Parts: sequence; C-alpha cells; structure tokens
Amino acid sequence: MGPDLLFKTVTLLRIVAFMVLVYLGFGLLVERYSTKPDSQLKAFARIVCSPITRPVGRLLAPGADHRKVLLASVAVMAVLWAVTVMAARALQPG
Repeated sequence: MGPDLLFKTVTLLRIVAFMVLVYLGFGLLVERYSTKPDSQLKAFARIVCSPITRPVGRLLAPGADHRKVLLASVAVMAVLWAVTVMAARALQPG
C-alpha cells in the first residue's frame, strides 16, 4: 500500500466519519424535539443511526437511555474523526 493510497483511504474514512456525525446530530435533534413516543420521524432517525448506536449501546450499561447512547456514539465518532483528521494531515503529500 503506497503512501498515496493510504492518504486517500484515510481521507475517505474522514469523510465517512463526518457524515456519521451529521446523521447522529440529526438523531439527537429528533430525540430532543419530537414529543410523540410513537413518532415515525423518531423511528426513522433510530433506524438511520442504528449501525453506530447498536455497537456503542452494547458497551454501555444495560437499559441505557437512547439519548445517552446517541451522545456516547457522537463522542466515539468525534474522536474517530479527529484521529483521521490528524492522520490525513500527517500523511498529506508535499
């Protein structure tokens, strides 16, 4: 794996991590402002965020509130995004 390919891979991971942060932010907004418990918007947001919140939720205490799981997921993805930003800057050619 050459340095150029490694830089492109890290940049792609950086973009994906940022997109996931946007989706999790959407999930947090919906959880905060949607008042109906059986809201279809809440169901949609939970489905969109579930690939990230499910694994993070397993690391938390059983029965943790969905908002806490979302906040923990945002923290994990923010750290991952920050690491990829630093890695991309370190690998940047030139």
